[in-house]
This record gives sequence, structure tokens and C-alpha cells, in this order.
Amino acid sequence: MRKIPALRALIVIFCLMLFASCQSYQLKKKLNPDEQEFLSTVRFIITKEERKIFLRLPPSERQAFIEEFWAKRDLNPETEENEYKEEYFSRIEDANRLFRGEGTPGWLTDRGRIYILFGPPFSRKIYPSDVYGAIIRAREVWYYGNFPIIFVDRYNSGVYTLVTTNLAVLNEINFALRQVREEQEEQIKKSTGLLLDFNLELAESASIPVILIKIPYQKIWFKEKEKALETTLNLDLKILGTDKKMILQHNEDYPISLTEKSLRSKKDEDYVIEIPLILAKGEYSIQAILTNKVGGKKVYKELNIKV
Repeated sequence: MRKIPALRALIVIFCLMLFASCQSYQLKKKLNPDEQEFLSTVRFIITKEERKIFLRLPPSERQAFIEEFWAKRDLNPETEENEYKEEYFSRIEDANRLFRGEGTPGWLTDRGRIYILFGPPFSRKIYPSDVYGAIIRAREVWYYGNFPIIFVDRYNSGVYTLVTTNLAVLNEINFALRQVREEQEEQIKKSTGLLLDFNLELAESASIPVILIKIPYQKIWFKEKEKALETTLNLDLKILGTDKKMILQHNEDYPISLTEKSLRSKKDEDYVIEIPLILAKGEYSIQAILTNKVGGKKVYKELNIKV
């Protein structure tokens, strides 16, 4: 007889869970396609409370929620770019490329989820055919520091399942590593004076006037991605006449990818951007804004020329 109250309690809990699940489903159906896509995309990082609030918001307030969601995760609010958001979507793209072939988009696989949450592993060991649990199965072991994460192809079908269950330690390691990286970056800035800078000058190439933008490699800030150092420079250049009216505008991104060894060999060299000029004779003012998208640093230069 004593078991009956406990059984009733279990039934009540089950009914409440079922009701909550149905209610969540109904609320999700009311979202427009863009809102549903947002909720799906952030599934790994949105909290339960945030999800609940978003589903209950009136349609007029959901876009503001999405903007605030990304803003409060911005690693450096002082820059125009949201580095956290850019890195998150970049990892989704990487996961789709790296872990395709499991019958589901790469970012939704177990390996994709870990890659998105923690970034690429420090090292990765692949065992195409290995004895695991007395059965020959393919597996992968990813190492973040000394902490291993194991994925096993249980049914030799090409689908890798996460078998490491305690990710709390990895979260702590990831947090500590991020702090160390931030401290190292700050120390580098203090010790080397790593401030974005460039030279703006007029020259000639094949008898045609050209604008030369020379950026010392040692002044460019890169981020590590897989085995390369990468960044993107944006140049926004305007040419004005003596009446201050704009005659020409050039706005373009310049992606740069180097190995660490190659960057060291270029420490005394410049990254050069060359822009041909076709102008009538006269006097002009060149205004250039160079932005390093890694770190968001900007530099403005102005040059008066006579053609």
C-alpha cells in the first residue's frame, strides 16, 4: 500500500514533463522560420532559462532578444565585430566540412558538437581498427591538454558516438586556457607594442600612378586556426577632390593565411596593397582606414597628392 503514493507521484511528474514538452512544442511552432533557425543554431549554448524566455516572448520582442543574446557573449564589446559570434559560426562551418558522412549535418554530430563547444583539439589520434571493449571498432581520441575525449564507431557504420561523459573537467580546462591566452595576448601587446600601423604613399608601376599601402607583418594581429595563422584586413579608401567631394571609393577585404614559420621569415617585411589610379590632372586627398578584423583595431591615414 505504501508504494501507491510513490507511484502516483511518478505519474504526476511524468504528466507534468509531458505537458511541458507539448507546451514547448506548441510555442516553437509559433516562431517564424528565422526565429526557428536561430533557436536551432544556438542549441549548444543557449541556457534553459533563455530558451524558455525566448519562446514566451511576443513576436515584436524576439529580434531584440536575439541581438542581446549575442551582445552579452561578445568577448570585446568595444569592437564592431562580435568575435564570439563569428567564431561560433566559423566552427559550425568547419564541423560541417570535417564531419560529414554520418547521415546528418556535421555540426549536429557528436564530434561536431565538441568541436563547436571547445574548438579543435590540441591533438587527435585516429584508430581505424582497434580493440575497444573486446570488439574491434574504429575510434578517435581528442586531447585537450591531458584530458581525452573518446569517440567510438559502435557499429562500424562511420557514425562516431561520444563515450566520454564527464565534460565538467573539460569546461574548467577550457576556461583556464582561455584566461591564459588572454593574459599572453595582453603581455604581447605590452612587450612588443603590437599596434596596427601602415604607410600610405604614392608610387608608379608600369608608368601608372598607384597608391601603396604597406603594413608591417609584425604589426598585424593573427589568430591560430588549425595549422595556420589567419586574419583579414579591410581597407576602406576614399579619394576626394579639392571641393571635398568623393571621386572614388575602394572597400575590400584582404585575407591573409600563413604558417608560423613563414610569418617569422617575414617579420621585417610588409604586406603590400597596390591600387592603380586613373585620375585627371589635379590635386586630391586620399583618406584610408585600415581595419584588422582580428582584434578590431583601426588606423586612419590621410595623404595629399598631385597627379
